[in-house]
Amino acid sequence: MGVAAYVQHKVDAFTNTKHGPVILQGLTWLLLILFSWISCWSVFGDGCLPGSNLFGILISCVCGKILGMLLGLVRIPPLIGMIAAGILFRNLPGKASLGDDINNDWSSTLRTGAFVILLLRAGLGLKINILRKNKVLVACLSVLPCVIEVIIVGSVSKGLLKLPWNWSILLGFVIAGVSPAVVIPSMLSLVAQGYGERVGVPTLVMAAATADNAFTITGFSVALTFVFPDEDSSLVMTILKGPLELIIGISAGIIFGILLSFLPPKGSGSRVTIQCCLLCLVGLSAVFGLKRFTYSGAGVLAALVMSTVAAQTWESKNDISAYLQVLWLFGETLLFTLVGAQVDLSKLTGKMVGYGLVCLVAGIALRCLVAYGSVTCSKLNFKEKLFVCASWTPKATVQAAIGSIALDTVMKSDIPDKDEEYYGIVILSIAVLAIIVTSPPGAALITALGPKLLDHKDDETKPLKKELTGIDSTEKTDDNNV
Repeated sequence: MGVAAYVQHKVDAFTNTKHGPVILQGLTWLLLILFSWISCWSVFGDGCLPGSNLFGILISCVCGKILGMLLGLVRIPPLIGMIAAGILFRNLPGKASLGDDINNDWSSTLRTGAFVILLLRAGLGLKINILRKNKVLVACLSVLPCVIEVIIVGSVSKGLLKLPWNWSILLGFVIAGVSPAVVIPSMLSLVAQGYGERVGVPTLVMAAATADNAFTITGFSVALTFVFPDEDSSLVMTILKGPLELIIGISAGIIFGILLSFLPPKGSGSRVTIQCCLLCLVGLSAVFGLKRFTYSGAGVLAALVMSTVAAQTWESKNDISAYLQVLWLFGETLLFTLVGAQVDLSKLTGKMVGYGLVCLVAGIALRCLVAYGSVTCSKLNFKEKLFVCASWTPKATVQAAIGSIALDTVMKSDIPDKDEEYYGIVILSIAVLAIIVTSPPGAALITALGPKLLDHKDDETKPLKKELTGIDSTEKTDDNNV
């Protein structure tokens, strides 16, 4: 037996042991991390040494990935470990706080890029026939709970924290957004396991969560103009910005989705690879480009709609999903670890924590009740309605992205107003609290309740019932034909 054959024999034997695959996977990631750092150091030199921005990002993400993998071994969602690692590195005492080395612009850009990959994956997984037949349900689920939570959080914060009404409503929009970054991976995981697909619950939740995200960002942008009035912008344009973002996002998504559906032409070399590259590049351009024109919500919608439309005619949708899954292995670590690194525990005080918890509990309780009411007239059963309510609790993406904007705007003034500075600190503190209190438990709740509350595609022991699409629940549908 030659040396190569002998080594391969030993590796195969080790792979078949109990912990062999885990150890080899860990070794794979170790090599990826090590040579990623060596490559960066070779190019940027001192810019990758301890104390630098790149080193802070790399070491935080490494620890986030390791902690996520360890929690995954005991069936705890890995994103909880990633968020926890980010919070830890942000709040270590003294110079050991590596989170302070991370540049906010870099962090925001990387998180947004990873979020785009997540949106594209979600778009590929949506069933357009289900959405078409349940568009009113998706609209109600994405708008009504958000509006009610804004009102409740605004009213409670007005009474407890003595914020002016315009600042209270601004806080409501910061807190109200459900996190697609938490919800969508959880839904995709359940779909991969075969849960909820016969009645389309994951599709409804993913679409509504993304629309909720876009609506919240748009509402925040409008509320911000009432807190910091723009002399160059009229009241009419401010009010019309929300519907305008909706029209721009959906229109751009449909146009580019149709364009990508037939490009490159069949028979072209490396067609799947080029399709995936085009999908990612157009998605990134839509999100970052429209953000530059202050239409962030439109960019989010455009990326999701484009991916959904293009996937309807792609024969290679599964291959493209596989490409995006590889990108998401890195993207999820960046997204969740850097979201955690945005959490500065020093901003929290006892009074803010207490009042903030009251605002959060009141807002989430009413959000869940309204979410349940939004799906009452649908054909979902009682368990599926409860699952939708549970899916409407995690918060992270919006809060990490816009939680500090009000305070940053105040501090840009030559002489910051002390009252406005206090209001900005309150909003940032409660946004931080929302991430800590709802994100890890929300992810764990979805993961735990999904298999218990949703039907499995292979489960033929449950009573006959009809799907949202009108197909008998015992019939097996071919996802490739959707």
